[in-house]
Amino acid sequence: MIIDIAAQGGFGGISAAQMRKTIDVEDQPEQMRQELCDAFEPDELARLARQPCGDCADRMTYLITVTENSETHRFTLREAQIPPEMLDLIDQM
Repeated sequence: MIIDIAAQGGFGGISAAQMRKTIDVEDQPEQMRQELCDAFEPDELARLARQPCGDCADRMTYLITVTENSETHRFTLREAQIPPEMLDLIDQM
């Protein structure tokens, strides 16, 4: 599984707060690999994307692409839709 994350936005739409990360899950230690697979499983990301965002003004937007077995899934999530544990994983990547 390859996970590609691009983030942009933030307070006042400041474009300086941009980030891009790509990780090959297979290259990670077992515990990290399992955490990443669970958190970034396409059905889970789709569930998160369907959640209402509430007040998402001045929050980061994450464009997440998951490629697995020649299938590519793309999701757009606002920071408020992402659980804190997943944000921690993104920071660790």
